[in-house]
Amino acid sequence: MIGWISALALAAAGDVPPPPTDPRLEAFRAACVPHRQDPAKAAAALAADGWERVADDDHPRLAAAMARARAEADDPELDMTLDFSVWGRTRDGLRLHIVLNRVHAMIGETEDSDGDGVIQSWERAYSWDQLGCGLWDFEATGPIDHAAMNAWVGARPVQFIDAPGQVSGGTWNVHHMMPGTGEVHMGYVPVGGGMEIAPGFAGLSITMSSALPDEVEQSP
Repeated sequence: MIGWISALALAAAGDVPPPPTDPRLEAFRAACVPHRQDPAKAAAALAADGWERVADDDHPRLAAAMARARAEADDPELDMTLDFSVWGRTRDGLRLHIVLNRVHAMIGETEDSDGDGVIQSWERAYSWDQLGCGLWDFEATGPIDHAAMNAWVGARPVQFIDAPGQVSGGTWNVHHMMPGTGEVHMGYVPVGGGMEIAPGFAGLSITMSSALPDEVEQSP
């Protein structure tokens, strides 16, 4: 009896279709995950996999996205530097872009706040670095199926948005599978959408940010 039930269960499981795959998600995983905490190795791996450094104007929508990103980094009030490298590749007729970035900032100011004449560790400014990697498909006509993202992460999104004609996507927690990386964001903006947040931008993006390895080790 048990064997008969098990056979039925296996047969039913065989009828369940596998989760969908998406070449853009696979390209993101190959480009951004392995060396997410080492920008030099990430760049070398991109070059070895056929990606080439390109200018911001390689695509009009890339130019719009990068103009916004560079403008946000150019703030004289912030003690921060933001470096980018932009890559492009066409494979099987699909043109994609990868953007690597590194943010370096000094947080706080070194000062003797308690006036005891001794600078304690908690009274010192400290440096903060964050590494980012994102894939962009500026000719996309829709988002990646959430089922494909769920199958990769092993969980459903912790946040999602579906505003027809404007933006759709979600956020997945990935720290359990990628220490040093908290979340992966996937979003799609159709032409004319975006809620005026990023004028001139349309397409699909998958992005994530990671801490440097030593910062992960020092975190509580």
